[in-house]
Order: sequence, then structure tokens, then C-alpha cells
Amino acid sequence: MSHNQDIEELIADSMTGLMLRAERLNEFDQLAISEEFREWLNEGVRLEDVLTLVTI
Repeated sequence: MSHNQDIEELIADSMTGLMLRAERLNEFDQLAISEEFREWLNEGVRLEDVLTLVTI
């Protein structure tokens, strides 16, 4: 798997987890999160915008 595929999978997993947790939030907070995702999908995500933590 290439580095870009790793990043894409990390983003997809993180977004999925966040959306599952967001189901417990109030409607206003859910809307705010969905707006952020919509921006990411429409404008794209730069690699510099993604925080990754190296674990050992």
C-alpha cells in the first residue's frame, strides 16, 4: 500500500468514526460537522491539513 493510500484510508476511517460518534450530538453540532465534511469533499484535502501521529 502506498503512502497516499495509507493517508486516504486514515481519513476515511476517521471520518466514519466521527460520523458515528456525531449521531449522539445535538442537531446544531451535527450540522456543523456535516458542513466541514462537505467542504472537504468539494474542495479536497491537502496532505498538510491532515494530522498524523507516529506510534511505536
